[in-house]
Amino acid sequence: KKKKKILSLSFAADDEDEDGAGSPSPVKKKSKKNPEVETSFLPDKDREAEQKKEERRLKQEYIAKQEAIKEERLKITYSYWDGSGHRKEITVKKGNTILEFLELVRLDLSSQFREVAAGVAEDLMY
Repeated sequence: KKKKKILSLSFAADDEDEDGAGSPSPVKKKSKKNPEVETSFLPDKDREAEQKKEERRLKQEYIAKQEAIKEERLKITYSYWDGSGHRKEITVKKGNTILEFLELVRLDLSSQFREVAAGVAEDLMY
């Protein structure tokens, strides 16, 4: 009588029993991918990292340009009316608010007109 060999389930490489070396020989699989197919629309970690790097660079460039624009000087002609017109010019930064502009005008006019010196910048609006 022949005894049946009892097979046990093992996750170890079966090559160990056959050649005794203990090193399994890797089986190379052929790639079934076509290298000529367009894959630029597929997600790619390297491409996404490059895009984020480019976005950060463009954002920094945009912020630098905006700051440079805000630092430019602008010459504004204004008129103060107290029964007769007084036209003057003042230079402000492009990023200044209207309130800052009015405050500079008030300081400029306060040397000539006492009623302007006692008021606030909002009083110059009409």
